[in-house]
Amino acid sequence: MLTAVRSCLLGTLLLTFLAGCAVKPSGVADLERFAQDATAYLPAAAAERLLVPPEEQARLDAAYNERFFAPWEQKRASLPAADAFWGVASYGNRQGYAENLQPLSRERWQQLVASLQRESYPSLARPAITVRNTVCRVFPTNRPFFLDPGKAGEGFPFDYFQNSALWTGTPLLVTHVSLDGAWFFAETGVVAGWVPAQDIAWADADFRSAYRTGQYAALLRDDVTLRSAAGDFLTRTHIGAVFPVAARDETGLQLLVPVRDADGAAVIKTARPAPDAAALKPLPLQPQRIAELANRMLGQPYGWGGLFENRDCSATLRDLFTPFGIWLPRNSGDQAKSGGTFHDLTDLDALAKRERLLQEGVPFYTLVWLKGHIGLYLGADPASGEPLLLHNLWGVRTTDSQGREGRALVGRLAITTLRPGEERADVERGRFYGKILGMTVLPGREK
Repeated sequence: MLTAVRSCLLGTLLLTFLAGCAVKPSGVADLERFAQDATAYLPAAAAERLLVPPEEQARLDAAYNERFFAPWEQKRASLPAADAFWGVASYGNRQGYAENLQPLSRERWQQLVASLQRESYPSLARPAITVRNTVCRVFPTNRPFFLDPGKAGEGFPFDYFQNSALWTGTPLLVTHVSLDGAWFFAETGVVAGWVPAQDIAWADADFRSAYRTGQYAALLRDDVTLRSAAGDFLTRTHIGAVFPVAARDETGLQLLVPVRDADGAAVIKTARPAPDAAALKPLPLQPQRIAELANRMLGQPYGWGGLFENRDCSATLRDLFTPFGIWLPRNSGDQAKSGGTFHDLTDLDALAKRERLLQEGVPFYTLVWLKGHIGLYLGADPASGEPLLLHNLWGVRTTDSQGREGRALVGRLAITTLRPGEERADVERGRFYGKILGMTVLPGREK
């Protein structure tokens, strides 16, 4: 027994040592140098100025609602099998690692592939809705799939089967079922993948008609608990969730909340959130409002693909702009081409990129796009003149004297310059700027 305990402790110490080689404490000076408060960077003369005309914002919000409910308008699956089951081609020839970072066996991989029932896809076309916060997965399993955990930027938390988080009240079209019946493949307005069967309810025509009230509210805080009039728990969800408005009076909003009955059908309950927890969508699109909402998210942990109901870089921006009625796709590359004014910066050097951003970027309404990453431009720091970025960042790439790659861990939503970590000897100068591909002024700005 004692030998087993010693072996366990030795293994734990070895894993800790190996992880330490790849991931180091933050030590990114920007996190201390710059106030982690978005309101500190508001343009003094324009903090409450509307970023787009009200009639244009109303149009954008109506387009948001249309896309949100689009799955209920579909008659059939929109994805071919190759797109629905892209994980088979992407990961089938790669050595993956499962729980406890153990190699995923070939037998287990084959079981995962069989669980897809690809030969019968699509087998359904049934409207549904999420009744709790849930996951959207690449395969019908909650078990993780990591690539080589010995490499920096791999292993935990990069579970490649994790596609996205879905908040309560997300409309779906269910188009397929797993072999064991425990998972449904579903399309949403923004992402498609496998959702646990217990987390959805079937939305029949009467439910869909009653649920689409024409007025919608967005949550303004994370971890908001919604309760029925009797005080019963209905759900707990986050910024980025949208609910229909049933009534509005001096006490606030009454929201419709979907729940699942004993037969798996969606039924409507009502809830009255605290006045500061939800508001009629869209909020006035002002830098001040964006900054205040961003501050409610700052410092929150990074969550690859929505892991643990945390956010990655693109999910942060999508949820941040939802209360303003601005629709953003789920991943960074699509967000950069999301209908605003895109500026290609690929061929510019760091100085030219900096100048273009300072001259043409609209503070609090411009996205900065890097390969695999995206953030919100806040404007120039008043003291240093450096462009500042609000972004959810896992870490900054480091290289030691022997050429071994690692990460200076950030692991949260933060405000930095576009040179994060460059004060460190192990961080390459200009690398962050070098990865910038473009910037996007979001839709609706007058030319």
